[in-house]
Amino acid sequence: MNIKTSIKIATALMFLQLSPLFISLFSPEFMQVLIVDAFGDTPSNDAVLMFETFALVVSLLGIGICFAMYGSLSFNEENVLKRLCFLFFVIMGFFGLPDLIGFIKGDPTAPLPVIAMNLIAIAVLFYGAKKGTV
Repeated sequence: MNIKTSIKIATALMFLQLSPLFISLFSPEFMQVLIVDAFGDTPSNDAVLMFETFALVVSLLGIGICFAMYGSLSFNEENVLKRLCFLFFVIMGFFGLPDLIGFIKGDPTAPLPVIAMNLIAIAVLFYGAKKGTV
């Protein structure tokens, strides 16, 4: 598989993973659904404020990662692309690790499709870093 294709797939998956948080920033009803899912039927005002801040920070951080991944497509050397692919593999791994740990522990966390998309992105990036071609 082409390394740039790996990065494009991972970028698209990252954007899809962030879409519930993007939507919640602009839809109070959708945000309320996510808050109730995480904090129960009667969340405190502090919990709501904390979730709003979380959604904004994670969304903007994710957009930044997506732009860095997209920007890496301008490189053409195989060694550079493999190194970048590995670094994005590490970033995506740490980005999704809290959700994976929460899922294993049974704590409220991201939906299973979001966790699966992150694992697929990690696998694609790892493959690109090890066996990808230009």
